[in-house]
This record gives sequence, C-alpha cells and structure tokens, in this order.
Amino acid sequence: MNIITFLSSWLKDIVILFILISIAELAMPNGNMKKYINMVIGLLIIFTIVSPFAKLIKMDFNLDKAVFNYSRSSNSNGEPKNNFYAEQEKQIEKVYKEKICREVTALIEDNTDHKVLDIKVDILNTEEHYGEIDNLNIILGNKENSSKDKISIDNIVPVEINKNQNHKKTSEDDFESLKELIGNSYSVNKDKINIKNNEKRKDE
Repeated sequence: MNIITFLSSWLKDIVILFILISIAELAMPNGNMKKYINMVIGLLIIFTIVSPFAKLIKMDFNLDKAVFNYSRSSNSNGEPKNNFYAEQEKQIEKVYKEKICREVTALIEDNTDHKVLDIKVDILNTEEHYGEIDNLNIILGNKENSSKDKISIDNIVPVEINKNQNHKKTSEDDFESLKELIGNSYSVNKDKINIKNNEKRKDE
C-alpha cells in the first residue's frame, strides 16, 4: 500500500463513519441511552482516526522506496541518459543503499548483543520491483557491554562432548531469529539475508 492509497482509504473511512453517525443521531432516542451511544461513537471516531497511523511505521521503508523510484523515473523519461543524469541516479542509489545499511545496522545492534562489522545490500533493478532488497549480506562481530535481554549467538551451555556442533546449531537458530526480525521489518524474504559470524568464542 502506497501513501496515496493509505490516505485515500483513511479519509474514506472517516467520511463513511460520519455519515453513519449522522444517520444514527437522527434515529437516536433521547434520554440516558443517548449518553452511552455518544460515548461509543466518540470511541469509534478516535479509533478510526488514530489506528491507521500504526501502519505508518511499516510504510516508512515503502515510502523511501517510492521516492527513490520517482527520482529514478523522473531522470529517464524515455530519453537517452547523459552523464549528469547517470551520475545523479548512481548517487541516489548509493544514498538509498546507505540508508538501508544504517537502519539494518541499528536494528541489529539495538536488539542483539552483536556489532555489525560489515553490511552490503543489493537491490532489484526490474521496473516493477525496483528498489526492493534483493540480497543482504551481514558480518557480525563482538560487542562490549552486552545485554541479557537481547538475542545472543554466544548463549550456549558449556559441554565437553560435541561442543563445536552445539555451538554451530545454536548460532544457526539465532541467525534464523535475526533473519526473521530483519525480514519482517523490511518485507524481505529471509532466504535473501545472509549472516556470517566473525566473533571469537568465549571458550577460546
């Protein structure tokens, strides 16, 4: 859903609600019951006006993508690109990718006990899906002052037998949780997210 569709749907819901309220007020009986009905109507109005804004959190990334696509299309309206427009498009794409990398880095470091050592993003170049994340490659490292409330890849129970296998399995499970977190935040398939662990194990 783009921003235009979002606003159109929101305004339409508000108009429909006020039409229904007007009809209800005409048929509403006088007395104590009217007070309770007015209270319910007030709650409906608040819910209708406020609830759509919760969707804007997930729309932020889509809005960035829409602006990115618009900037790209406005530079290429069927005419051969000159060096200026080609360079401008390259810079727009670079800024867009850097923004995604910064946001994903903040998401990981705010929600896990790990530091992002390196992150690279590839985007789709097809007309229909231009700007969508195609691949996300992340390398994690050690982070000081870790918190117990965050996802931790080093959270394993010490055992002497099959220690390497247990460490690998725990890391894979935590990687899956981290991929789901990123995938849900950016509407990208977790199979397109690659995470490597460059951390030193605590028992080494």
